Amino acid sequence: MRVPDAIVLDLDDTLFDTARLLVPQADARALAALRAAGLALDEDAARAALRALRASGAARPFVELARTHGVPTRDETVGEDAFQRFEVPAIRLDERVGRALDRLHAACPLALLTAGDVATQQAKVERLALRPWFTELVFVATDARDGKTPALRALLARRGWEPSRVVVVGDRPSTDVRAGNALGCRTVLVRAPHGEYAAQRVVEPHDVPWREIAHVAELPALLGF
Repeated sequence: MRVPDAIVLDLDDTLFDTARLLVPQADARALAALRAAGLALDEDAARAALRALRASGAARPFVELARTHGVPTRDETVGEDAFQRFEVPAIRLDERVGRALDRLHAACPLALLTAGDVATQQAKVERLALRPWFTELVFVATDARDGKTPALRALLARRGWEPSRVVVVGDRPSTDVRAGNALGCRTVLVRAPHGEYAAQRVVEPHDVPWREIAHVAELPALLGF
């Protein structure tokens, strides 16, 4: 393909191995908070239900878990809050990811589009020293209406990027791929075997990516850089 106008990349399980390095502790915090709030499941059942929600593409799995298993409405976000809001430990970028970003950045502008607790996501970016590679960093709150799509639309408009010449890269069919496809971008799904949403099924036509890779380090070769 021709060199794109820009590449928009997700953060968690796209540029950084969140599933293996941060999610186990985050899951434990979240499930403990939900049990304290009245979750009517033991540890094993709660983890199984959480896996099923992630595989189904649930946008807010801890909220769904709370709503369906006995947590009062007033407390339904406690698990999600515990999962997403934390002091980010010392983390570092995989060298393969850094090399891939060097190659991508040399070819065209890059933007980061990440969703979650905004302060926590900003802290991850600083810990990973990502800013030098990116033209713009966009942070979307977890509960943002319509997910990443409005933020991506606004980013494309601000930068004057033609959607058909933009590549959107992320690990979730129901958020990253859906947003890119909705706006006419080319979409690449990063489906690492251990990713938090690696088991998410693609059940809707608008969630089907243009291409699928196992690691973002494969992206420069995919795009012909």
